[in-house]
Amino acid sequence: MENNQLITPTARLFLDAFRAFENALAKGLGEKGFTDITTGNFNILRHLNPDGMHLSALAKDAQISKQAIGKMINDLQNKGYVKLVPDKNDARAKHIHLTPKGGELIDLAISIVYDMEKNYQSLLGKKDYNILRQSTAQISGWHFKEDK
Repeated sequence: MENNQLITPTARLFLDAFRAFENALAKGLGEKGFTDITTGNFNILRHLNPDGMHLSALAKDAQISKQAIGKMINDLQNKGYVKLVPDKNDARAKHIHLTPKGGELIDLAISIVYDMEKNYQSLLGKKDYNILRQSTAQISGWHFKEDK
């Protein structure tokens, strides 16, 4: 980068790639009958522990206010993907769990993501795919494990 030339920031490229990923996932889910799931629902579902979790912990993990997360959970609950269960130890707290329909959605999403990763590797080649993953992990502070 010389002379402060305008370039597309790497973070923007990451964001655009992430949006393409989410749109492809939503399309894949829609093709399998999950037509009511939106990319907005993903921010909740990707942070929800499969064993369930407190609303406050989910809000913290998703970096969303408790008020906003409450609305998002209500949407997913109305669609039948999650259920709220009172906490056994704290009557004020709510525990969020996947319903069987929500579990089916997650299983399908994992399968679709796996296929997407295979497509990325096919598109880039194994070496460049692993370089991309390693570089992205390094930038984001994750520990990278090379795919074999």
